[in-house]
Amino acid sequence: MIERKYFFGSDERSLPFLSSLNNKYENLYVITLPPNKKGRGRKLMLNPVEEFCIKNNLLCSYFDADKHYEDMEFAIVASFAKIFSKNFIATHAPLFNIHLSLLPKLRGPTPVETAILNNETETGYTIFQINENTDTGNIIFQNKIKIQNKYASDVYQNIYTLFNNDLPSINFFSNGIEQDNNYSTTSKFIKKDFNLTSCTVDEAKNKIRAFDTLGPAFILFNNKYLKIHSYSDEEITSRIELIDGFLYPLQVTPEGKRMMTFTDYIRGLR
Repeated sequence: MIERKYFFGSDERSLPFLSSLNNKYENLYVITLPPNKKGRGRKLMLNPVEEFCIKNNLLCSYFDADKHYEDMEFAIVASFAKIFSKNFIATHAPLFNIHLSLLPKLRGPTPVETAILNNETETGYTIFQINENTDTGNIIFQNKIKIQNKYASDVYQNIYTLFNNDLPSINFFSNGIEQDNNYSTTSKFIKKDFNLTSCTVDEAKNKIRAFDTLGPAFILFNNKYLKIHSYSDEEITSRIELIDGFLYPLQVTPEGKRMMTFTDYIRGLR
C-alpha cells in the first residue's frame, strides 16, 4: 500500500498552504467538504480547495467522519471547517494543524485579527499535533513575523510566504514539545464588532486593519452605513469625526455602491 500525505482544508485561507504542499509532495491526497448553496439563486458552488484540486489534477474527496483513511502517512490541516472526533484522532496517523499565532497565545478562531486588535507587535504561525482539545497539542514548529501597523490581509500573506519558505525544514515526524499553561484565547466576531461609530481614532484604526479580510469595518456616516477598507495616517481634506479626533479614510464602499476613494465619495455628496 502506498502511503500518502493528506491535506484537509475547505476555504480560501487553505489554498496557499495547499499550493506549497503540492509543490513539495507527490501523492498528496486532499480532503475537503461538499459544495454549498450560495448566491441569490442558491446554486451549489464548489469550494476553492476543490476547484484548486480540479485545476491541478490532485486527488480529492469529501470528508467522511466514519471512514478510516488507512493510507494516511500524516495529515496537514489548514482552515478546515470540521472538528475531528476523539475516535477519528485516535485511529488515524498524526494530524497536524497550522494555527496562525504563536501558541499557546491566541488559541481559537481569530488569532490574526485579535493580535492586531490587542496591539501586538509580532505574531506568527504554529504547527501542532491535533488532540481532542482545541489548539493544545504538541508543537512541532513555530516561526514569527512583525505585524505592527499591518492589515490582516498583509499578515495572512506574510505567514503564507513564511510557511512556503519554512516547509523544507519542517519535520512532520517530530514528537514536538508540550505547550505551557500561559495561554490566551480568541473568539468569533459578530457584525457589531466591525462598527466604528463609538470608537476612538486608535480603536477605529485597529479595527480597520484587523477586519479588512473578515469585515470590513463600517460606520454610520451621513445617515448611511459606510464600509472603510483603509485609512491614512496623514491629515487630508476628507475626514470623519470620531469621539476624540478625526479619521482619514482612503478606500470605502458606500451603502449600495461599489468601492471608491473616500474623496470621490465626499465629492459625490456635494
